[in-house]
Amino acid sequence: MLEAVSTEDKTLYSGKTRFRLMAVLFFLVLCDLFCLVFFRTNLIKIPALYIFTACIMYLIILYKNSINKYEVGIFSFLFVQLLAMAPKFDNLNSLVANSFLLSYRYGVSSRGFLGTVVDFLSNGEFISKYFVWHFIFCSTVFLIFLISVYLGYLIKNSKDDIKPFVLFLSLLLLTCFASPSTYLTAQNFGRSEMYALIYMLLLVAVIDNQYLKWFIPLLALFTISTHLILVFFYIPFIFILLFYKLPEKKSYIALFFVSFVVVVSSFILYLLFAKQTFVFPDAVAFLEYLKTKTDIEFLLFDIHMIFFAEFHEHLLGWKDRVSLMFKGNLSVLINLPLIVLFAYFWISCFLQEKQRYMKIFFVLPVLLFIYHIPVFFLFYDFARWMVMIILIQFVLIFYLIYVKNNTVLIVAGRMVPIINKNWWYIIVACAIMLFLGPVLIKGPSHRIMHIAEGFLDLLKFVF
Repeated sequence: MLEAVSTEDKTLYSGKTRFRLMAVLFFLVLCDLFCLVFFRTNLIKIPALYIFTACIMYLIILYKNSINKYEVGIFSFLFVQLLAMAPKFDNLNSLVANSFLLSYRYGVSSRGFLGTVVDFLSNGEFISKYFVWHFIFCSTVFLIFLISVYLGYLIKNSKDDIKPFVLFLSLLLLTCFASPSTYLTAQNFGRSEMYALIYMLLLVAVIDNQYLKWFIPLLALFTISTHLILVFFYIPFIFILLFYKLPEKKSYIALFFVSFVVVVSSFILYLLFAKQTFVFPDAVAFLEYLKTKTDIEFLLFDIHMIFFAEFHEHLLGWKDRVSLMFKGNLSVLINLPLIVLFAYFWISCFLQEKQRYMKIFFVLPVLLFIYHIPVFFLFYDFARWMVMIILIQFVLIFYLIYVKNNTVLIVAGRMVPIINKNWWYIIVACAIMLFLGPVLIKGPSHRIMHIAEGFLDLLKFVF
C-alpha cells in the first residue's frame, strides 16, 4: 500500500538523493540496535529508541517518496491526544507493564513475544520502567504514524465520486468509541493488541508486494505470540485478506497454506508443551526473581494469571467480576450502530456482486462477527474486544478501497449522497463521540459511565 505514489503528490527527492538517504538511515538503524542491545544506561538506550523510531518512519516516507497535508493533519490530531492522555511513568498500568517482562527466556507464555523483544533490547539485563514506558511511547507514535499515512494516502488519492465516503469513514475511525485513540489512554497504554494492529497495518502494506508478502507467515506468528486471544481477532483477519488474494496468483495459495500451518502448529505446540518450558515452578518464585530484574511494580496475582494460571482460573475470574457486566454490556451497546453499519455495507456488497467467489468473500466479514462471540463468554474485557472487532472492519474496507474493488466502490458511491446530505449531522455525532470516548479496558469512558449511571439514578427516582 505504501508502494504507490500519487501523481498529485509532490515528489520529495530525486532517485539518487533518495538512495543516499536510505543508505544513511539503514546505517543509523543498525547503530541504534547496537546501542540498544549493548549499552546498559538509559541515557543512551532511550534516545536510541526515539532515533530508531524516527529513522523507520522516515524510511517509510522515503519509500513512498511523498507526503501530504492529510497525513500531517491526522498525525498531529492523534499525537496531541497521545500527549494529553498517556500516563506518567509512575502511573503505568502494572498489568500491562508485566507483559514486557515475561520473556521466552523464562518459558513460553501466551503473551511472551513483547517481553522477548524488550529482553533482547536490554541484553537480558535490568529492565527499568522508564525504558518500558519509552518503548511503549515510541511504539504508539509509530502506530499513529502508520494510520496517518494510510488514511492520508486514501483521502488524497480517492476519486471525487467516493471521496466523501472515504472522508466519512476516516472521520468515523478517528472519533468513534473504538478508535485507535483507545490505545493512548492510561488504562490501555501499551496493550498487547496495539502491537498486533501494527502487524496488521504492515501486512496490508506488504500483501501486494511480490517479495515482501512472504513475511506474512512471520507476521501471523508474531500476532499469535503477542497474545493468544488474538486467535479470535487478527488471525482470521489475516486469512480473510489472503482469501481475497487467492484468485490472483498461485503464490497466494501457497502463502495461505504456509500461514495456516504456522498458526495452527504454533497454537497446538503451545497448548501441548508450554508448561514444560517454565523455568520457575510457581508465581512466588518467579516474582522473587523478577524483583532483581526490574523496578516495575507488579502483583503476585497478575504474574500468576498471565504466566501460570490454568484456563479454568480465567473463567472463574470472569465469574467473580459479574459486577463489571454492566460496563461490558454498555461498551457493546454504544458500538452496536457501527456493527450494524458494517453489516449493512457487506450485505450490500454481497447483493451487488455477481461473481460467485467474491460473493463468498463478502460473507466472511459478517461471519467474522459470529466468530468473535465466544470470547465474550470466556473473558470479560468487553471493551478491548469491541475495539479489535471494529478496527478489523475499518481496515478491511479501507484495503478494498485501496485496491479499487469494483463492488466496494459502487456500494461506497451509493452512500455518498446520504453522506453529503447529512454531513453536518455526521460532524456533530463524531464530535460527541470524540468528547465521550474512547472505551477503556472493560467498559466505556468515564464520561459515558457518568451519564449512564445518572440516567439510572433518575429512573430510580421517578419509579
